[in-house]
Amino acid sequence: MNFMKKTKRMILSLFIMLTAFMALSFPSHADIGPKPSISVEIRNAPKDYYVGLLVDHEGHRNSFEPKDDTDINDFKAIETLTGYEENGWRFFSDNPVTSVYFKSNADNKYNFTYMVPSTFKIIVVSLDGQVYVSNEITKQKFNAECTYDIESGKLKENVLAGAKGYVLFALCCYLATIILEGLALLIFGLFNKKNIPCFLIANTITQLFLNAIIISFDYHGADLFLILVVPVAEIIIMITEGLIYRKRLVNRYDEVSTKKNFFFAIFANIFSIVMGVIIFEIVGFLAGLILD
Repeated sequence: MNFMKKTKRMILSLFIMLTAFMALSFPSHADIGPKPSISVEIRNAPKDYYVGLLVDHEGHRNSFEPKDDTDINDFKAIETLTGYEENGWRFFSDNPVTSVYFKSNADNKYNFTYMVPSTFKIIVVSLDGQVYVSNEITKQKFNAECTYDIESGKLKENVLAGAKGYVLFALCCYLATIILEGLALLIFGLFNKKNIPCFLIANTITQLFLNAIIISFDYHGADLFLILVVPVAEIIIMITEGLIYRKRLVNRYDEVSTKKNFFFAIFANIFSIVMGVIIFEIVGFLAGLILD
């Protein structure tokens, strides 16, 4: 009975700690939420050029006013770029916050962000007056990573970009969960060879479920919704693991305690979340000190 009371108090304390850490960890900004973007790499590019986006809809025309020291060739290229309009396609100038065109750089990579169209073309205007227009595409990722090969005239989105990062993220989360919840298994006196297979199978299933949600929302740029979705997913995981463990985990005397096993599932998940947040904060703090 005392064990159950202590466990309940421990779980309540972990819930309070989790709420506090989540509140302190979430940044507050005047303009919160992820912003869509289009990053473009230009291949087989001319020596000097300007690059922008084209859209197939009406909008206000961009008025370019050159600075006093603007080179005549730069002026002509920018004027051609911003004034482009053909077959309904025009220069995209409807972003009031960030740049709508870029001058060529050493790595030929450019990032359009904040307000970007879903369907677009790429336009490149060289300083010698050549105009290159890509094919039309509709981006699939929230943060689209594209390449435009001027030689072939082909613009394409790299939809699998970042896949390695997603796999590494899921693997790290899985290993961290196994280690932390394995420690909880040890605390509850349930760490033995009979319980290990059930423990690993249950965590593999639930981690696949959780990471699929996180990666899917991140892929589509719905990061803010994760604040609402992840807690619900975690509750589902706790209940699922509790139902799996309650009649399958045995203590060292080969006895089954359904209540203890169910509470273990709740404790283990909250424990791993709280410790994960603490570790993340410590690593982030140390990284900040090193980088500074």
